Amino acid sequence: MTSIYPSTTSTTSITSSSNLLRISGMASGIDTDAVVKSMVSNYQLKIDKANQAKQTLAWQQEAYKGIISGVKGLQDYFDPLSSKYMLSGSSMNINTAASDETSVVTATSSATAKAGTYKVNVSKLAEQAKVEGNSNNSMIAASASNWTSNILTFDVTTASSVDASGNTIAGVKTAGLTLPKLTASTTKGLVTELNNNIAASSLNGKITASYVKEGNIEYIKITNLSSGTVDLKAGSVTDVIVDKNINSGISSTSKLSDLGITTNTSFSLSYDTATNAKPVTISSTSTSTVKDLMDKVNSATGGAVTMSIDDTTGKISFQSKSYGSASGFNIAEVETSGTDSILTKLGLTGAVSSSKTTGLAPNEVTTKTNTITKLGTDAVVSITAPGQSAITTTQSSNKFAVNGVTYNLVGVNTGTDTSNVTVTSNSDTVVKNIKSFIEDYNTIISTINTKLTETKDKNYSPLTDAQKTSMSETQITAWETKAKVGILKKDDYLSSLLTQLRGTLYSPVYSSYDSTDSSTGKVALSFGAYGTDAVGIQTSTDTTDGGKLVISDEAKLKAAIENNMDDFKKLFIGSSSSTLTTNQAYAGSEKYKEDGIFTRMDSILRDYVASPGLGKDGTYTLSGSMNIFVNKQYDYSTTGTASKNTLPDQVYNQTLNITKFQSQLDAASTRYYAKFTALETAMNALNSQQSALSSMLGTSSS
Repeated sequence: MTSIYPSTTSTTSITSSSNLLRISGMASGIDTDAVVKSMVSNYQLKIDKANQAKQTLAWQQEAYKGIISGVKGLQDYFDPLSSKYMLSGSSMNINTAASDETSVVTATSSATAKAGTYKVNVSKLAEQAKVEGNSNNSMIAASASNWTSNILTFDVTTASSVDASGNTIAGVKTAGLTLPKLTASTTKGLVTELNNNIAASSLNGKITASYVKEGNIEYIKITNLSSGTVDLKAGSVTDVIVDKNINSGISSTSKLSDLGITTNTSFSLSYDTATNAKPVTISSTSTSTVKDLMDKVNSATGGAVTMSIDDTTGKISFQSKSYGSASGFNIAEVETSGTDSILTKLGLTGAVSSSKTTGLAPNEVTTKTNTITKLGTDAVVSITAPGQSAITTTQSSNKFAVNGVTYNLVGVNTGTDTSNVTVTSNSDTVVKNIKSFIEDYNTIISTINTKLTETKDKNYSPLTDAQKTSMSETQITAWETKAKVGILKKDDYLSSLLTQLRGTLYSPVYSSYDSTDSSTGKVALSFGAYGTDAVGIQTSTDTTDGGKLVISDEAKLKAAIENNMDDFKKLFIGSSSSTLTTNQAYAGSEKYKEDGIFTRMDSILRDYVASPGLGKDGTYTLSGSMNIFVNKQYDYSTTGTASKNTLPDQVYNQTLNITKFQSQLDAASTRYYAKFTALETAMNALNSQQSALSSMLGTSSS
């Protein structure tokens, strides 16, 4: 059998010196060609190595282009012009539900929903139990007509101080500070005019005014900027009934003493339901902040009831987490004579009170119990399914499912008016598309992984021209097939691409990412076959597969699609509203965390091989780092300088090396042949002289 290995005997001739007049050993008997060839063999070796390097680079280009072509095929799933497009909501739904009045109701549907039109009448929305206090900030409900042409009068008292001896020095009161009459006809105009008047008066730097609108009510908010006290006198404007203390604004950082609470105080809070109450005691001191109190409430109830404050208005509110009539809370405070009413100080003046007297004067003790009870409300909605009579249902939440349709109530209908929800069936399209994607994804993953892990046989390098002369075409093909193995082993581009593609699957998807809490907004569904949130898709347990995807439980996949379509869509095709800052890496960013798996892949592949569709026909673009590396030469051929070190740059570099080494070989060959020619000429002359001398002496040279 003929060996695949080529002959090591070189038959390369030095053709560049073929125009020389050569006298090949006629006088000396030396094989001049063989000797010269041996003497310049180091140059020929350099030429052969450069040609081999050039061939390897060409094979790498060929291999890269094959991978790029496969990746472009995977991009069909992210190309809006492709029939495989998977980034639309329609491609990710077996049933679609559309509402003709989204201000009242929106809906999604599962595979079990009957196709047709559902008539919906919403008469009441579900609500949380909530109580909101009065404004704790110095806000005055403003009617422009009540302020116009009135003179505002303020009393200003400086803060008390302590002298060097420790004596308290009372603040100085300046009464009757007035501002010019106001003339504006709108509340916003009054605020602007008021601030101008303040800036031109002795009140400058002591107070400021701002505009606040809450619902349909307009307010003028006056804030104390000084360390002392400021009072707006009653009668300045019609809206001011009594002297109004101008405070510096109440917020979450304010101390309870800023609310007028000077003693230690507490209240009890029962929550969940009125029949299944879980009372907790909330205690505080005057040095506690509003936030401290809020944290105590939120912690004690486990978030079932939350306390919050509006920093603009200073209004404090309590709100249940759950909706519906079964949710609620009760706040109770026992107030004894001489103690502060914390509920009243919090602005919760709507508390129901009862009082009793114990003991006899002068030791009479009066107690007062303040209570606030709030319950949520249920949603009431009438639904008429296709071919059925109307049914009225009461729901504890505004989002609920009936007969395979999930309704999300956001408003109420007028009277007997109805909103239409239309359900359209799309069969098993999602499962089919997912399977198709997995198949194509696994193909490209397998290709890349193979290229990265192939072991190169060092016995097989690109053949030289001399080696090919001793081999058949079949032998050459077999040899080069083996030589191409491993040329992309551990390639940086492919390794990076594979790592990033795998990362899109392993990194959690968030519906809304909070950088301070990695658990916030995490989408419920996840890859895997086990657990209630699994979608039945996971990476192969075979480590040699290199991260291929498998559908391990198709039933779970279908269940996730049918019952959790919103989360399913977020998991795969969710798109973040966040944007990347300049030069910010995509992987690990907030946008990356909120983008779905397919959205991430689309973005990553664009970075490597350009946008979907571009270059698919074989015309490669300047977009995509891998495209550029493999296909664009830039300016090397004209400048002789590699600007990007692309594969074409490297090919051209080897071309320059070959030219340089060939010139060196030609010059050396010419030089050596000239010397051997001179030697042959000299020896020929010597031989002639010897022959003549022998003839003169009558001797023979034989």
